[in-house]
Amino acid sequence: MNSRPGEDAQRELEQHALRNVRGLVDRMESIEQSDRRTQRRLLAWVLVGVLAVAGVVGYALWSSGQKYGARPVVIDPAKLPPLKGGPQ
Repeated sequence: MNSRPGEDAQRELEQHALRNVRGLVDRMESIEQSDRRTQRRLLAWVLVGVLAVAGVVGYALWSSGQKYGARPVVIDPAKLPPLKGGPQ
């Protein structure tokens, strides 16, 4: 027999510790994956909200332009006050 009982017990403890660590790593990876999924969903909802607000604002601007008959402003240069010279 090459191994002693103490060495077998030590090896068993090491293997048990490695299994525990592997279980913890697996649990951490699943939590991180869940967090990434949650962050993607949150980002998607934020983008949908921003696009909805932009659409509502765009529609409001468009409809107010239609409602009040947006006309171009024409400035008659003959009616402008004379320009004064700038600093010299």
